[in-house]
Amino acid sequence: MKKTRMLILLILMISVAAVSASANGLFIQSPLYPTSIDYSYVSQLGLGTAVEVGNLSSVPADSVLQAIGNAAYPVTPGDRFALSYSDGKSLITLELQADTDCKVNIPSVAVVDAAGMTYRDFKKYVENLISTYYTFSSPQLTITSCGVFSVRISGSVSYARYVTVWGLSRLSDLAVYADDFASTRDVIMVLRDGGSKSYDLYKAMREGSADDNPLLVPGCEVVFCEASAIVGIGGAVRKPGAYQPVAGESLFGMLERYCGGLLSSADKDSITVSNYTDGAFTVKTMDSEAAKAYIPVNGDMVTVAYSAQSMPYVTVTGAIATGEGTSTISAAGKVMYQFIPGETAQQLIRNIADLLIETSDMSSVYVLRDGARIMVDVSDALTTSGKGDVVLQQGDTVVIPFSQFTVTVTGAVNSPGSFAYMPDRGADYYINLAKGYSADSSRSFKIVDREGKKVTSDIVPADSTIIVNRNNLTTNLAIVASVLSIVSTVLTIIINGHTISTF
Repeated sequence: MKKTRMLILLILMISVAAVSASANGLFIQSPLYPTSIDYSYVSQLGLGTAVEVGNLSSVPADSVLQAIGNAAYPVTPGDRFALSYSDGKSLITLELQADTDCKVNIPSVAVVDAAGMTYRDFKKYVENLISTYYTFSSPQLTITSCGVFSVRISGSVSYARYVTVWGLSRLSDLAVYADDFASTRDVIMVLRDGGSKSYDLYKAMREGSADDNPLLVPGCEVVFCEASAIVGIGGAVRKPGAYQPVAGESLFGMLERYCGGLLSSADKDSITVSNYTDGAFTVKTMDSEAAKAYIPVNGDMVTVAYSAQSMPYVTVTGAIATGEGTSTISAAGKVMYQFIPGETAQQLIRNIADLLIETSDMSSVYVLRDGARIMVDVSDALTTSGKGDVVLQQGDTVVIPFSQFTVTVTGAVNSPGSFAYMPDRGADYYINLAKGYSADSSRSFKIVDREGKKVTSDIVPADSTIIVNRNNLTTNLAIVASVLSIVSTVLTIIINGHTISTF
C-alpha cells in the first residue's frame, strides 16, 4: 500500500510537469508542486545519475595500481600474485592465486588463509614466512591481477540478482540497483556466516560516515529495505531535494540537517506542506516555529516560499504579448505582476516594456480598482517625474487598451469608408469590407501610408488609405453618352418649335 501511494505521487508530479511544459509559457504552476526535485534513489544519496555512478560488472583497468596504493584492499578470490625468493644459489619464482575461500597455496611452504587480510598484511605475512624458512632469501610478493566475486542483492530492487564486484567495491556502489522506494537509512548486509548489520547510506554519502559504507565481502547479501518516509523539499532552501527522515525527526530539523537551512530570501512564515491523502491533496501552511513541532509523513511535499512570493500583485491585461515570438496580437493577453509596496503604474509600464506591442494604446491606460477607472498618464512613463501617476494596490487591474487604428478605402468601390484595422491583412480584405469593386472600377489600386507615401508591401499598414482606380475608358464613354443625350434633347426642342411656327 505504501509503495502504491508513493507511485501515485510520482506519477502526479510527472503529469503536472508535462502540462506545464506544454502550456507554452501561459500556464503558471502552483509552487506547491516541487516538480524540479529528483526523487531517484541515487539522487537522494547525492550520487547523480546511474550512468555517473558507473558499471560494476568489470574490474577497473588500473585495479592493480589501486590495490597496491589502497591500504584497505582485501585479498579477494581470484587475486593473483608473483612470489620470488632465493634458495641458496637458485632464484625461485612462483605464481600464486587466492581460491574461493581466499586460501593461497605456497608450494613446499604452506597454505595461507588470507580471508579478512588486506593485501599489505598478506604481503608482509608471506614475506616473513619465506624468510623464516629460507634465511637471507629476500622474498618479494607482488599482486599481478585482481579477482572478482558475486554478491546477491534483494529487497526494494527491480528484481533480486547476483552482481559482480571486486575488492574495493563498497555498499554505495550497489545504489544503482535500488528502486526509488528503497530506504537510504536502512540497508542490511547479511554475511556468509548468517550475521547481519544495518547501514545508513545517507550518513555515509551525505555526512561522510565511513563506517556506514563498508567494503563488500565474498558471500554476502545486500538487502535494500523499503523507505518508511520520503519527503520532497523545495523553494527557498540551500539544498532542495528528496530526503528520508529518521523516526521522530521534525520538519524544521530536516530543513536544518538535510537542506542546509533556509536562504536569506526565505519567508519563514510561509512553509507549505501538501500531501496526496485518501484521493485528494491536503495543504497546510505553517511558520518556522510550527515546523519545529511538525513530524513529516511519507509523501509530504514541502515548499518554503521566497519573500517575493508573499508580495502583493496586480493583473495586467489588454494589448500585451504573452506568447513567445508574439509581436502583434488582436486578442487580449493577461499576466500577473508582483509589485513592491509603493510601486506605481508608471514604474510597472517601464518594467513590462518588452510586453508592449504595436497596437498598445499608451494614451488610454487605466487602473481598474473596485469597479472604478483611474486614468494613468504614461506619457512620462520613461521618466521619473511621477506626473499623473497611480500607486498600485493589491487587487488592481492595469488595463492597456488596443489602439483604434483604421484603414480607409476610396475610389471605385461600392461603399467607400474607413474600417477597423486588422494586423497582417491585405488590400482585398478591406475592399471586400467596402462591398467590392464598383462597375467603373479598373480593379487596380494603390496604397499610401498615413504620411502619403506609397506602400509596396502586400500587407496593409495601420492608418493607411487604399485608392481603387476607375476605368478611364468607361468614364469617357459615359461623358460622351451624356453629351449626346443633351444635344439630342435640344435638337428635338428646336425641331418641334419650328413645326409649330409654320402652322
